[in-house]
Amino acid sequence: MPLQMNSNRDAIRKGIPIFIAAINMRAGLTIMSPLIPILKEQYHLSSFALSFLTSLSVLCFAGSAFLMPLVGKIGGTNRVIATALVVLTTAIFFRAIGNLPMLFLSSLTVGIAIAILNFSLPVWVKENAEEYSGLLTGIYITIMGIFAAASVAVAVPLAEATSWGWRFSMVPWLIIGVISSIWWILRNIRLHGSTQKQVNSKFHFALFKKTGAWSIAIFFGLQSMLFYGTATWLPTILVSKGFTLSHAGLVVSITGFFGSIIGIAAPHYASKFQDMRALLAITGVLITASFAAVMVDSGWRLIIWLLISNIGLSISFPLSLLLTVTRSVDAGETRSLSIMAQSIGYLMAAFSPGIVGAIFDATSNWATALLVPVALGIVLGLVGLIAGKPEKITI
Repeated sequence: MPLQMNSNRDAIRKGIPIFIAAINMRAGLTIMSPLIPILKEQYHLSSFALSFLTSLSVLCFAGSAFLMPLVGKIGGTNRVIATALVVLTTAIFFRAIGNLPMLFLSSLTVGIAIAILNFSLPVWVKENAEEYSGLLTGIYITIMGIFAAASVAVAVPLAEATSWGWRFSMVPWLIIGVISSIWWILRNIRLHGSTQKQVNSKFHFALFKKTGAWSIAIFFGLQSMLFYGTATWLPTILVSKGFTLSHAGLVVSITGFFGSIIGIAAPHYASKFQDMRALLAITGVLITASFAAVMVDSGWRLIIWLLISNIGLSISFPLSLLLTVTRSVDAGETRSLSIMAQSIGYLMAAFSPGIVGAIFDATSNWATALLVPVALGIVLGLVGLIAGKPEKITI
């Protein structure tokens, strides 16, 4: 059982390890989005190839579920997280120094490492701070969002700053990864294995027969499709609406940052309610309306619509993870539900950048391509009415 903590301050102090891990969990993915025009010009890649590059990591999120029994042999959750950080940092290093094939291979490895972290952090929360699951989930998801936004903001300026080009954009995240990996390794050495809990490699296949588990998985998939399908192309869409590439990256970054800050409170307060159906449905409405506005509007008002969409996405993502904690009975079931939701969800998400890109290639019209996130937002709200039910998923 997790230790009882007397205050939110104690909970935040206890959550520092996963906050450090969270710093590394999105920048390696989102940094590629503003670099797409540069990579397209340098390597003469099609929109489909570029969308495949950005989808490759997400596709790994789904496929990595099959690696979890092997991952469990590494040791407890702490050791798994430390190992994943080392692999992630190594992949970013080879991305920075490699050629085009290495760019794809490193993206594959980045995806596997982040997938393991995605699966492991909810389990860590369940094991160490279940009663503060909403607070810690909200904070670490917000940290992920803030550093993802920072990676988008600095990517193009760094790429244009030196003769290294886009490769120089990887340097800050390589440094952060090295520091985080060393911190986690030293922490695990101090633990001496005495407080590390072994990860149960058993997967609860009975979840596949549960409607509640499927609703959570599909909700996770829809919000992931929305995020990756739009994050990949938003800088390009803004450029088509008159923004410069640097300004487009800055707008996406700033709206993502403020969306994350506003979204931090959602899981904390949502965890106090057993029934989250209304909140999930409202989130779907926000996302739908904002992308519909991006589709038809232009100029400075796009900043407002992107802010609203980022608020919606910043709420839906942590709530989808929180559902795996609050609707499961124990840490083992949390792990299985998290693997099921994220495997199915990221498999869905891997196709969304390609779908949006293919529609644009066929129509040469971003307004038509943006019908995809509008439709996904509608379905997200409807599925939320099932996923947000208060009942525990028993197996």
